[in-house]
Amino acid sequence: MSSSPRQRRRSAFTLLELIIAVSILMLIAVALFSFSSETTGYWSRLIVERNRFQELLDLDRSIDNILTHAVPFLWPDPDADLFKEVPFVLATPNTLRIAYLHRLNDLEEGAIRFVEIAIKDGALSATYSDRPFLYWEDAGNRVWSCVLAHDVESVSFLYADWNDDATGLWEERFLWQDEWETVESEREDIPLAIMMTLVWKDGRIESWLRRTMGNSYRERYGKWEPPKSL
Repeated sequence: MSSSPRQRRRSAFTLLELIIAVSILMLIAVALFSFSSETTGYWSRLIVERNRFQELLDLDRSIDNILTHAVPFLWPDPDADLFKEVPFVLATPNTLRIAYLHRLNDLEEGAIRFVEIAIKDGALSATYSDRPFLYWEDAGNRVWSCVLAHDVESVSFLYADWNDDATGLWEERFLWQDEWETVESEREDIPLAIMMTLVWKDGRIESWLRRTMGNSYRERYGKWEPPKSL
């Protein structure tokens, strides 16, 4: 039984509608796929940035807690022939070892921490102890380490000092040094302020500048005299 021309035209029109519908569905699928890929990429970048920001916040809290509570600390030198107290501070361009006040959590631990900040195995690490010492081998088994930041390229420190011998303006008396000499100069104080600059392997750079505890224009911890009036 042969179909009429009217039925053939209806079948051809239905096939055309199907082709158009499939084409529209394919366009919609491509658009949804592109949107989904873009959304996934954006979400992944957002997660990365959130993790970086959280790491930065944690690092900021740790650095702020250490630098703003840094205090001078003297301890007997076991290598000296006579009794001699030596400052517990090692401040070089790439390493900082210093004592700082800590919240008293346990009477056995005390309220002072001794910490060294440096790069180890591509990470910014803090090695610390709750016992006084001059050399790490003297700290015994009470030594802990924690990672402050991962994938770090370099760390550098600058130390603020005051030159009483300068006769110029305030700007000429205020000095930035990349090392803090204590042995040769027999200083027992600590820097007025410490600036730490961190460079990550992905090119990010962040700096922290903190004034150490008790250091202000008129007073500070340690044996130090305020600048004379100009």
